[in-house]
Amino acid sequence: MHAPMSDVVVIGGGVAGCASALALARRGLSVRVLERNQGEGASWAAAGIIGPQLEAAGDGPLARLCLASRALYAELAASLVEATGIDVGYRQSGALRVAFTAEGREEIARELAWQREAGLTVEICDGDGARARAPALCDEVAGGAWLADEARIDPPSLMRALRIAAERAGVLFSTGATVRRIVVEREHARGAQLEDGTKIEAGWTVLAAGSWSSLLEASGLAPSAVRPVRGQIVELTPASPVLSQVVYGPGCYLSPRDDGRVLVGATMEFAGYVTAVTSRAVRDLLTAALRLAPALGDAPIGRTWAGLRPHPKDALPILGEGEIANLIFATGHFRNGVLLAPVTAKIVAALIAGEEPPLDLSPFSARRAGITG
Repeated sequence: MHAPMSDVVVIGGGVAGCASALALARRGLSVRVLERNQGEGASWAAAGIIGPQLEAAGDGPLARLCLASRALYAELAASLVEATGIDVGYRQSGALRVAFTAEGREEIARELAWQREAGLTVEICDGDGARARAPALCDEVAGGAWLADEARIDPPSLMRALRIAAERAGVLFSTGATVRRIVVEREHARGAQLEDGTKIEAGWTVLAAGSWSSLLEASGLAPSAVRPVRGQIVELTPASPVLSQVVYGPGCYLSPRDDGRVLVGATMEFAGYVTAVTSRAVRDLLTAALRLAPALGDAPIGRTWAGLRPHPKDALPILGEGEIANLIFATGHFRNGVLLAPVTAKIVAALIAGEEPPLDLSPFSARRAGITG
């Protein structure tokens, strides 16, 4: 059984897949997205921190990729509002990275020194300076860094807007379409075969299946190239807003929403494909959050959930072409899936159009050690 041929088939309906599909459709290509189950992956579960400076351990290809993607977000958010009317919650709120000791504050300053040298906005502050930015922080906070250019977004709103915009641009979505293998003929990808045997034919294939990427046959990926890492989140619903900016502190981060909700995250657990929320994780996240911002102590618990982040062995995403012609990788984004969506879409669209990608993809090649099968 064969489905009608498309220019491109995208395997995976998460943020990378949907953003790529939209970018391709806007270039006039016919696109079909195959997704296992809408809302199953990491994208819907993310906390929505657009924070390349918060976690960058140092300058390097990943940091530069993340910064390039952050620079694209305002335009993407505006285009989605225009296309769908949906406010995706993009706010350049800034972010605070804080410590409880003077030694911790100095460590943050040392870790971020390269950012200041690179011309990025970094303001080192003491405890009073941190509380001036976020009065809800506890007296124990000894300071840290204010990163004014960081942002936040609401992932569920982003995903709804991407999907609606893509559908209006002509993208076809097939939900419940579990892909078994990449169809390869004469060393060229020709689409995908589903579990029921249906073949979805396409001139190009984009693998954006997140934590499930290594399970696909004939992808060229090693069986352990991408593994799921569970991240659990607790949502708090205070009666009025307690924070407006992202706070990244010892033991947790706090990602606020305009309506006052605060997402507390997130764990990192190699638990296979289990998405259960555990009492231990909830306890640990709440303990860290209330130490950091005691004003959250009376906030009701709204929801708890978990998502699976796709973790490559070296924690670098897998982007671009591999050994199989007409197969483009857009997976392995780990903790940065939402952040990297705009630049991933730009890369995928450029490669399929035969253009130079916006930056050097060699550090993210599927051909690197431990990734290919």
